[in-house]
Amino acid sequence: MLRNVTTVLAALLIAVAPSARAQSSRPQFEVASIKPSSADSGAAGINRSVGQFATSNLSLPFLIRWAYDLDEDRLIGVPKGLDTAKFDIVAKIPQDEKLIRGTLQLMMQNLLADRFHLTVHSETRELSSYALMTDNAGPKVHFVDASQPVGMNPFNITDRGRLVGTRVTAEMLAKVLADQLKRPVHDLTGISMPFDFVLEWMPDTITDQDEVVGASSARATIFTALREELGFRLNSRKSAVEVIVIDHVEKVPSDN
Repeated sequence: MLRNVTTVLAALLIAVAPSARAQSSRPQFEVASIKPSSADSGAAGINRSVGQFATSNLSLPFLIRWAYDLDEDRLIGVPKGLDTAKFDIVAKIPQDEKLIRGTLQLMMQNLLADRFHLTVHSETRELSSYALMTDNAGPKVHFVDASQPVGMNPFNITDRGRLVGTRVTAEMLAKVLADQLKRPVHDLTGISMPFDFVLEWMPDTITDQDEVVGASSARATIFTALREELGFRLNSRKSAVEVIVIDHVEKVPSDN
């Protein structure tokens, strides 16, 4: 259920309205190289430096979900076997491009359309989801100065049930929880102030408490931990959710 820290980078970006195919008028990478991952690719992740955007060891479905800001349930029609191949991408960001929130996702949408011939359309479907809400006693997070910008990597998460957030919003937390729970999570807290927090729980993939690094006592489920440690709760519900449906995609990218 849990994923590498770099997979939560999408929580930094605001969802953008998808279209049937990325258009040429949208922001584009200046050049981009796409290669199959190898033993030298390193850990799965997304990295950005000055003028460059890179991914390593990531599947095509993951890249599509990242580009359209989706949790797993909201990408429909993934062809069988599409997630078996992993890719490394190195792309140059145009020097004059203004990187507002969502710009890199739009660039990735264009890249996927150009190299993998990806076409999609959006639909609204009723899916099982969660509502993130404040518990009766109120939030227990540490609120911070809203005038300071959010960092490039505000979350630190491990596969051992520990999530640290620095200068994050409730909306960002909801996106990370959606990634963990594999269901849409809607922020209904009404909280706009950024905050810091540490959340520890027992991952579903671990049955032996001794396997959890640094744990001194039995941990709760993520639902209980949210209430007891952060003062939030997750309410299960059915809701109308926008999904992205894959119409066509090729497993091998066209030439760089």
